[in-house]
Amino acid sequence: MAIPFVGLILGAIFGASLVLTGLTDPDKIIGSLRLKDFHALRTVIVSVLVATLGTWLLGLGGAAHLDIKPAAILTVLLGGAFVGIGIGLTGFSPTTGLACAASGRIDALVTVIGMFFGAHVYILIYPSVVPPLEKILNFGQVTLPQVTGTSQIIWIAPVFAAGLVALVLTRRGGSRYSELPTQTANLGVSEGFVPAGSPAITADGLDAVRVFRLWKNSLFVVMVLALACLQAIFWLTNTGQVKISRDAGSGINAGQTATEANPSTPATLQTRGPALPRLLPFDLTFKHVTSVIHSVNAILVFACVLYGLTAYIALSVSIRSRLGGLAHISRTFYFSLVALILLLPWQIVLAPIGVGSIYTPRELVDSCTAAAGGTFETALFYLRFTGTWALVTLVLIIAQWRSFRWTKTVLLKYDDAGRHTS
Repeated sequence: MAIPFVGLILGAIFGASLVLTGLTDPDKIIGSLRLKDFHALRTVIVSVLVATLGTWLLGLGGAAHLDIKPAAILTVLLGGAFVGIGIGLTGFSPTTGLACAASGRIDALVTVIGMFFGAHVYILIYPSVVPPLEKILNFGQVTLPQVTGTSQIIWIAPVFAAGLVALVLTRRGGSRYSELPTQTANLGVSEGFVPAGSPAITADGLDAVRVFRLWKNSLFVVMVLALACLQAIFWLTNTGQVKISRDAGSGINAGQTATEANPSTPATLQTRGPALPRLLPFDLTFKHVTSVIHSVNAILVFACVLYGLTAYIALSVSIRSRLGGLAHISRTFYFSLVALILLLPWQIVLAPIGVGSIYTPRELVDSCTAAAGGTFETALFYLRFTGTWALVTLVLIIAQWRSFRWTKTVLLKYDDAGRHTS
């Protein structure tokens, strides 16, 4: 269950990052290919630099396990050319096409259908066409440091230098599409255009503010309830209110029962927390708790991602309609990202160096049933399950408070007609 859950989390983060960086806008993709809008290009460069540095540092710490693909130069060049042609024709990459199709864009949906058709054709021609091409200019599973016999830093440093130079050269290449006037419906203005900050756009912005307020408040309540549920499960488990069989612990191999593992041990495990009398009128087993943990984790991550996206869209609307309160909504967006980072279970993929507020059922069992150590180890145990929870809750409360201040500032600034009252 851990691997699909990690994929679900990383997929949600990746999809959210596409939306937040504006890469789901086909105009930006086409503008980048025409060298008129460098937003997409700069975003890709930053992503490559961060990924390169992060992979190198994780490799030095022994936390990165690279799966090096064969260096089949010809097929890589052909595949890249086909992908580039497709992006140039449609304005969508495979990932952005799926994201935009999910939002209901017809052109993106047509692109996705074309991708599936192309994938089907590729499967049909693969046995007779692809293997012979893969043998041409195929150097095997090698890296440039291995081929040249040099250190990785010799190659990482020039890549970083080239990336930084590209960022400097494109820093003035702002979006030219954002300079276009906003076309609206027939509002009685000449040529059908309304400048930003006009009463018509401000009224629409105020309507959006009220919608965002409802969504943010609802998502905040969902996140608080989910966090409270996870914390309640921890304390119920740690105080012995949940029956934990030995099959749930780490000492049982797959397919091995508790009696086969150690017949002299009890069928249930003892927790390290204070022993309390029965508080629940019914028996609660860890099998029931496991399904609740998985469901609450998924709900919590999706709610936090949607909360951040709502804050981002609210920030964009506030800027576009000149509603004010940018300091508050900007901090709301920033704190929502911080909460998401603190929330994710980094211990699954970065076990030696990272930890998140979300925990897995296996981690909860192993931690609660481990032998009690000294004061320092006990403090780390409670910081892991209660301290990180309190930190995420505090960050979300700050984000929600800033969101409340933004809504109050904007709505007090304008009357019901959307006109300035100050």
